[in-house]
Amino acid sequence: RTRTAASGLVRLPLFLKGAQPTMRRIPLSTTVNTRDLGGYPTEDGRSTAIYAFLRSDLPTSLTKQDITLLKHCGVTTVIDLRNDAEVRRQRCAFERLDEFTYRHLEIRGGGRLPRDEADVPVSYFQMVDENDSILPVFRTLSAAQGAVLYHCVAGKDRTGVVSALLLLLAGVPRADILADYQATHAYWYEILTQYQARDAEFPINLIVPKLAYMDAFLDMFLKKYKSAADYFYHIGLQTAEIRRLQEKLIAPI
Repeated sequence: RTRTAASGLVRLPLFLKGAQPTMRRIPLSTTVNTRDLGGYPTEDGRSTAIYAFLRSDLPTSLTKQDITLLKHCGVTTVIDLRNDAEVRRQRCAFERLDEFTYRHLEIRGGGRLPRDEADVPVSYFQMVDENDSILPVFRTLSAAQGAVLYHCVAGKDRTGVVSALLLLLAGVPRADILADYQATHAYWYEILTQYQARDAEFPINLIVPKLAYMDAFLDMFLKKYKSAADYFYHIGLQTAEIRRLQEKLIAPI
């Protein structure tokens, strides 16, 4: 049972009080794109586990209510996917908290602005193709006790690629993987339109998460690696690590 905020405790959203959540977005105070990967159907008739992996944009600060909410989601570990310059420019709020294990695991090649629209899926592929910086990310996702929240800046590109590979490993249909990627557009729409209104040169076509970008990336990825499991073997994850990722991803029957 929960009490009201006036009594010193936080009243939690209804979707934390029992069974299946009615929404995937986790309402933190300084993010707009914190979402659960749980609840997606898989090809074998099961679904992805709720509160195992949370994707997010950058949390610049956290309230007591945010911390309580994340603890109730089971979050114990946070992975910051940004590069060193981005981390120095804007600190992640989790870096200063003892309640969570914070890991800065840069994905090399992330954070660059694509040259044109055709370069967007190529930039995604370069983040994972023969790039050993991706291995510690998935090794940490596999080994972490409790739920993991991972983020970049907008929670769109690096976070989107990591999410796509997790959902692919879980056996989620491509349409749902694409939908999960494009949901960022809805949550960032107001912010992006404000940027464009202030600057007519703002490259909005390169920033908006179009389905074609993720679709092309998946084509490139599967053409070379055939499956997410084969890819994880290729980059150096052990069989037990891949199995643990799969077990964490799939909700118990």
